[in-house]
Amino acid sequence: MKRTRFYFIAALVMAFAIVSCKKETPEENDNEVITTVEVHVTEQGTSNTLVFKWEDLDGIGGNNPVIEKILLNADKKYDVELVLLDKTKSPVENITEEVEEENEDHRFYFTPSSGLALVVDGLDLDDSGVPLGIHSQWSAGAAGSGSIQILLRHYPNGGKEASDPATSGKSSTDADASFPVEIR
Repeated sequence: MKRTRFYFIAALVMAFAIVSCKKETPEENDNEVITTVEVHVTEQGTSNTLVFKWEDLDGIGGNNPVIEKILLNADKKYDVELVLLDKTKSPVENITEEVEEENEDHRFYFTPSSGLALVVDGLDLDDSGVPLGIHSQWSAGAAGSGSIQILLRHYPNGGKEASDPATSGKSSTDADASFPVEIR
């Protein structure tokens, strides 16, 4: 009888231990918090880099973002690098590093406004050879003004393809920054 009770209690303890164990779940690949988008612009053939910022420290629905106008010279080519920051953290977190590490899950889309003589190409590629866009080349044409939308899309389940439009249902928006642009 004692032996049966011992086995019964041991079985209960084992069952309790198995049920109470929590399964490890993989870390979710959530959207990033991005308060600041910096556009680092270097005219090709020079070492002069200018930085233009889009910043929304209080997030959507609060104060309007503070946006600097991007100034470009007509008929010039530029090397452009994007820097993404989360200034809600102390110290400030450089989100660009995370986007580079998870490059197959992210993609930048650049949309100059109609009539603005600006072409964006030469985007850097992710590990699968699909456009990423942290680095790009901009060609400014004739003088004029307009805007450029810089959209960072997040592909949490991977599967990003070069043909994916900015509105792809496979992705969601991490950052959407529109900058005024003046080509002079």
